[in-house]
Amino acid sequence: MANTDESILRSQRLQPAAPWPLLHQALRMALYDEYAARAYYAGVVQAFGQQAPFASILKSEAQHIATLARLCQRYGVPRPLDPFPAETTISASWRVNLERGVSGELANIRLYDYLLTWVTEPDVRQVLLRVQAASRDKHLPAFQRALEKAVALENWHAQQGVAPSQAYVRHGPLSDALERGLALLASQHGAFGLIGTLVRTTHPAMLAGLVAGGAAVHLLRQSQAVPAAPSHSPTQED
Repeated sequence: MANTDESILRSQRLQPAAPWPLLHQALRMALYDEYAARAYYAGVVQAFGQQAPFASILKSEAQHIATLARLCQRYGVPRPLDPFPAETTISASWRVNLERGVSGELANIRLYDYLLTWVTEPDVRQVLLRVQAASRDKHLPAFQRALEKAVALENWHAQQGVAPSQAYVRHGPLSDALERGLALLASQHGAFGLIGTLVRTTHPAMLAGLVAGGAAVHLLRQSQAVPAAPSHSPTQED
């Protein structure tokens, strides 16, 4: 069953001539947009696992929906039906999903700017401003940081002739951390210098082994360098 105001909800434009008050339309439109975001982020989490930033932002979307639903109840506005779980698709590319996350949060911020030009009720404005601030100050920067890392990681793999889809193959916690770190450093205008040439052509698992091996040798040398405690001589006084 579709919403009777489905065309208004999808257009994201309030209709003064419609048979519903503007506040009615605004609350349903905001809630409808949060439904769309929740369905998309849930789909990414289902496909890729509990990875940042989608997993934490999905929880935040649930809170936004609950807050807007309480406003609907307060003003006697029926909540819209949620069609998005059945129609939302995600990309097989982690990078593309992050790009869609960035564009989605930007669109959400613009929607709330628009709704705030129509809404005059103080409590509703306060909620809309708070939800918008979360998108602008938390969600959007989180997606932008993750996208920057994904681009750096894919570019680093491309320099080694590896397909972007292979950039997210897991090699183990230490190797993966090294790989991400090297990718970000390599993206900073070749900050590695001569060493950069070596690390860009070395498999992260091998680098991880070198780091682990180096750490073990360092600890061994430290333990050997510690002087032994003098033994207690019976001729010495206590």
